Amino acid sequence: MVSDMSPRIDPGYELLAAQYIRRQVKQLADQFAGVCAAEDIEFVHRARVATRRLRAGLRIFDDCFPARRARRWRKALRRVTRELGEARDCDVQIDYLCGVLAGATSKTCFPAIARLLVGVERRRERLQRRVVRALERLKSAGVLREMRRATKKMLSAGESAAGQPAPAACQGFERHIVRRWAELRQHQSSLADPSDQDGHHAMRIAAKRLRYTVEIARPLYGGQLDEALNAIKQVQSELGEVHDCDVWVVNLDRFAAEERQRIETLFGHGGPFGRLNAGIDYLRRDRQDRRRQVFGELVEYWQRLQGESFWEGMLAVVYRDGGRGNGSGGTASLPPRAGQLRNGAGQARREPPPVEDGGHPPAPPMASPAAPPPRPKPLLTAGS
Repeated sequence: MVSDMSPRIDPGYELLAAQYIRRQVKQLADQFAGVCAAEDIEFVHRARVATRRLRAGLRIFDDCFPARRARRWRKALRRVTRELGEARDCDVQIDYLCGVLAGATSKTCFPAIARLLVGVERRRERLQRRVVRALERLKSAGVLREMRRATKKMLSAGESAAGQPAPAACQGFERHIVRRWAELRQHQSSLADPSDQDGHHAMRIAAKRLRYTVEIARPLYGGQLDEALNAIKQVQSELGEVHDCDVWVVNLDRFAAEERQRIETLFGHGGPFGRLNAGIDYLRRDRQDRRRQVFGELVEYWQRLQGESFWEGMLAVVYRDGGRGNGSGGTASLPPRAGQLRNGAGQARREPPPVEDGGHPPAPPMASPAAPPPRPKPLLTAGS
């Protein structure tokens, strides 16, 4: 609770917070029935994204809510995100394996792929029960109801005021965006090493956080960050597919080891494992080839962004006029897309194009943008 003598949050900033949080709460609630029915995998995908965006919004707007309550909300949402994430991973894997089976021409691959598919489908069935329980716990805890109630009060206060965030609030988003951009830039050196899986994974997470931050700040900039948002989405998407391929290779190696041990236990020798080896090798090569191709596209696209000073242009938009979105400056220009990405649902392609050679892409130049201006003022206006 803020006292009468303490600084008060700008009502326009609270209005922005309330609108964003309420929109994501509604999006999440709208998916509950579809997630529980388990007839369309996109309900799980949308619900997962909504929980991520809610958590990002609560972090950014943490000064708009009581700290203890916000922590409890984030903790409850994190549990749901985890269950939804595991279910979503299985959905994407099942979709990929079904596509491989439908397009494979060599029957020697079928035994391993079919057995792997059955295993993932059984795991998905078990996860469904956990997902439903997680949603039921979220509803019974009243988290979404509390968030609606809290943001309704903020909405009323913001609409009765000017209804537009003050310059101090806009400047505060500079801090959020620049910090997230710095995190992304910190990991760009990993693009010089195709084998730096940990670095690519960290860069993917940084890109995701920057994307959500820019999405939240977007209304303040009058469309001037739209091109930057598109670029961040592409970088995140390609990093995500690179990570998916890495996970596939690890899972295939574990699957092979477990199946070999199971067969040796049953038969006393590993002879029958040979029936599975062809399919495992086929999937491993497919994912490794796909990773090389997507990583090459990512490096090429990042080089073009760097070469056209795209990120410096994004920061110039962020700092211009305190981010008040008066349209006086224009937008950062987005280079053409460097290759075709996954579909909008984030699913892996079923028939990835072949790679012409197995060489590694060239290392990208790691130019750093100009140092940002001093840290802006906090998101507070003087209280009456």
